[in-house]
Amino acid sequence: MAHSDDAGLDEDNRYEKLNPDEVWDQDFANDLVGCSLFIGLTHASHDGEILRKEQIFGIVESVDIGAGINIRQTNGEIYTIAPVLDAIEAGGNECYQLTDADELVENPDFVAWITAFAPLRS
Repeated sequence: MAHSDDAGLDEDNRYEKLNPDEVWDQDFANDLVGCSLFIGLTHASHDGEILRKEQIFGIVESVDIGAGINIRQTNGEIYTIAPVLDAIEAGGNECYQLTDADELVENPDFVAWITAFAPLRS
């Protein structure tokens, strides 16, 4: 789900639609920019075994159907995830924390819970 800068990839077209029937909501994408986003990201094996959990939190800098969602984290680093808008919902007046070791995040504008499954390799 996360993506680093791999050589040879076109920055504007690194992601394909996960669901070809999904309609891109540009208005919602625009609304995310400048807002805080908390993401609880679970990495799992192809058969569902949890490998690790990762918490991402920051301000959304950009959202693009091909380039993904860029989040400036509280440590200043940019984290990019696939543009999965249907996983994002409005945050409430709540606190979020994926594990006890993670930062407690209060009242983010938006939240997402995403599970990334590793591909089956033969």
